[in-house]
Amino acid sequence: MRIIMSEWHQVERRMGLEITVDDVNDVYPDMTAEEVEQRYEELKSGEYAVEDFIGDAENQDIYFDWDWLDEDDWWTMRKGGYDVTYEVEDTEDD
Repeated sequence: MRIIMSEWHQVERRMGLEITVDDVNDVYPDMTAEEVEQRYEELKSGEYAVEDFIGDAENQDIYFDWDWLDEDDWWTMRKGGYDVTYEVEDTEDD
């Protein structure tokens, strides 16, 4: 018989992306330079939702290369707060 323990974690993975005015221009090629600069400032200030910007990029078939910010050091592995379940497998030949 084998006992299997499963840990059920909630995980946060953090990734970062540096966005430049040129990136904004790539996503919105029909905007003027002034409009692109304005959209960039709106992104910085939170007036324009990042989720919308990323969606707009994907609509233009632009996919960004995100940088990993974290190692696999899950908070719940260090702090608890996760569920544990056990399961028994029959490994004997009958």
